Amino acid sequence: MANSTTMIGIYEDVSDANRAVTRFHEEGFTSEQISIIVSDTTKAKHLAFETGTKAPEGTAGGAIVGGALGAIVAGLTAVAGIVVPGVGLAIAGPLVAALAGLGVGGAVGGLVGGLVGLGFNETEAKFVEDAVKDGHIIIAVTDEDSEQMTVAHGVFESTKARNISKTRTT
Repeated sequence: MANSTTMIGIYEDVSDANRAVTRFHEEGFTSEQISIIVSDTTKAKHLAFETGTKAPEGTAGGAIVGGALGAIVAGLTAVAGIVVPGVGLAIAGPLVAALAGLGVGGAVGGLVGGLVGLGFNETEAKFVEDAVKDGHIIIAVTDEDSEQMTVAHGVFESTKARNISKTRTT
């Protein structure tokens, strides 16, 4: 999205993350505006991926079946989803294309560079990377409408997201 804002919230609890995605949909956000970033460990613990195609760098076009995070990613992998085996990162939603375009995928450490490339400051990006490594769930929403982003901030706050951060991209 040109001239959009991306807001990220970090969740320690799966049920809070599920509630957040449900609330985002209730507030009019679409799957094309919601992304999730998790570690392989978190994915394995809370998600069941059934892959459709495989590529050397990752798995694309996967479908989610069951798992505690099912509500979060049920529609997101239809938009885009990758799993980067061996490097500890799974991303679903529109951030896949943005981060892939910035070269993320070689390692979890590439997440910092990708987020900085999107406009987040290095401290925020490092905090997000550490949260992923610690098994937390990262949810991001993107929109061009500042009023919708105010709504998004409220959803993040009411669903116990911590370290909410945002950036504008062009």
